[in-house]
Amino acid sequence: MVNKRSLNKSSILTKAGAELWHHDAFFDWDRSDLHCILNSGNVREDIIKPTINIYGDTILHIAVGTFRNDLLNTISRHINDDDWTEIKNLNGSTVLHIAAIAGNSNAAELLLKLNKKLLHIKDKEGKKPLEKAYENVHLDTTFILLSASDGDEDILTGINFLAQVILVKQYDMAKEIINKKSEYAVSNDKVLMAIAGAFPSGLDYMEAFFCPSLEYICEKILNRTSFFFDILATLSSNLKVEMISTYLSCLTKCEDLLQGICILFILVPGLTILWMFYLIILLLLMAYLPFFMSYCLLWKVAAIFVPGIKNIELKKKEYEDAKKVLELVCQKIKDRHPDDCSSYELKELYSSPILLAACQDAYDVVDEILCRWPEAILCKDKNGYDIIQLATIYRSKKIYNLIYTLRMHNSTVYGNLEDFFKNNMLHLAGKLAPLNKLKLHTGAALQLQSELQWHQEVKKLVFPTFVTKENIFMETPEMMFTREHEYLVKEGEKWIKAVAESCSITAALIITIVFAAAITVPGGSSQNGVPVFTNETAFLIFALSDAISLFSSVTALLVFLSILTTRFAEKDYLVRLPIRLIIGLCTLLVSTTAMIVAFSATLFLVFCHQKLWMIAPICQGQTSYGRSRLVVICFGQDKPEPIMSY
Repeated sequence: MVNKRSLNKSSILTKAGAELWHHDAFFDWDRSDLHCILNSGNVREDIIKPTINIYGDTILHIAVGTFRNDLLNTISRHINDDDWTEIKNLNGSTVLHIAAIAGNSNAAELLLKLNKKLLHIKDKEGKKPLEKAYENVHLDTTFILLSASDGDEDILTGINFLAQVILVKQYDMAKEIINKKSEYAVSNDKVLMAIAGAFPSGLDYMEAFFCPSLEYICEKILNRTSFFFDILATLSSNLKVEMISTYLSCLTKCEDLLQGICILFILVPGLTILWMFYLIILLLLMAYLPFFMSYCLLWKVAAIFVPGIKNIELKKKEYEDAKKVLELVCQKIKDRHPDDCSSYELKELYSSPILLAACQDAYDVVDEILCRWPEAILCKDKNGYDIIQLATIYRSKKIYNLIYTLRMHNSTVYGNLEDFFKNNMLHLAGKLAPLNKLKLHTGAALQLQSELQWHQEVKKLVFPTFVTKENIFMETPEMMFTREHEYLVKEGEKWIKAVAESCSITAALIITIVFAAAITVPGGSSQNGVPVFTNETAFLIFALSDAISLFSSVTALLVFLSILTTRFAEKDYLVRLPIRLIIGLCTLLVSTTAMIVAFSATLFLVFCHQKLWMIAPICQGQTSYGRSRLVVICFGQDKPEPIMSY
């Protein structure tokens, strides 16, 4: 075995000595022999350039691959800039190739400063460092190499990388790439396809309700202020004496005079009342602004510590960044392709993304493309489906409403649409929705209700004769809907019966508890049969809560029993069964809440007159229950967006 301390620093290194010295350099750099040699300035190429493993790697390859950038920085001072292109391993990989494969961004920046020619050298596989970084999904390293690249042969790699950056939702990096290399965004439709396929949905209704928007409230105040001054100007112009006298002098007949006086007496007070109404609203908004700003500040602080609020903020920021990237790409396309360019070029860029966005329910993408190129509304896919047909097939509610609104003056266009198999719009609505859309609703019964709502909405769009028209398979829309949803009907019956049975047991237990509580009142009764705490306010609260809990739980039990004994036809899932289920769940919620209140009142009557500290756990229990119900109501229930026809 070779003793590394017995080697002379100035001697010619053997292969074993080089391996030992280099091994030392990585694990104890400050005390290694190689460190001493480099600092002394007496450096020969046989120390730096020999291969130290079976792959032909030099110490530079190992330093970059193991992120020893301090070692790389030290050695780089002893190498000529032109020599970097000659340092390769057996695979033909330069040091920049290794930095690209490992994702060592700092080393890549240093190497590009030393010799930019490294960017264009290919290994034995014919690949450049940029391609290696892209293959290994190192976004930061790829971005650095792409920013330094200026060759046309790297455009395809740049387009693919930009699309990948958008797919992983790195929108800040995407904006920087588009601003530096706009040709990546406008050469083909791949970038827009990535935006349409991965566009975030944004906040849902409850998240948007709780998430404050200072811009929205300020815009609302400005609009109210503008409208307020418009009314004030109108009112002042109508109150001019000259105007009134001129108007009255023009009235010759008695009935015209009476009519004019009536109009003035109605118009002036009406404008005055309207002006005062908007003044009150404006004052209320101005008074609300400080509280709203305090709420915004509290929300921002809570976003640091509360994971749920932080996720909402991240979701909001992601949506806003994606929208900015979309607008930036469309603006670059407009700059590259002016209004007088051929429709064929715009079709190549916009047709596939807008159809994909229609399938993904990416409202902002469709709206932005239609604003830039209105002819995109006529685009069709390879099966001949246009945007509203795809929105129906994939249950894209926002897109359906948008397209229907844009073409409502010519809604007959959609009334007679048919595909290759003679399926009209109602046939398409009769197909089973994609699985990801069905999973937006809890339970098979609510999923079937959503499908029926789609079917009923599309039925308003098609011609009456198309409601019973058959396709080439001799199926009417109703027949197709029944066949496609046969399994969902059976699963819906099982699901709603299971829910009704569970809730019936819960309601029966609550009835037993609150009925027993009503018989054995807290504190007992006197010899006359009058409760001891009759004159206590807490006892009155107990009595009312117990009665409400009993009556509502009995109602819930009867409703759930009616669900168990009813029929389960396909049409019943549209209104009748969901309404009964909602009534039963609401009455069960009321009974549970009233039972908790009655229980708390009992604890207060029995214990709190002697031990006041008992009020704290009672209040804490009530608060915990209310918080849990708020979470369930706000975030645990389905919030389907209604399908509207304007």
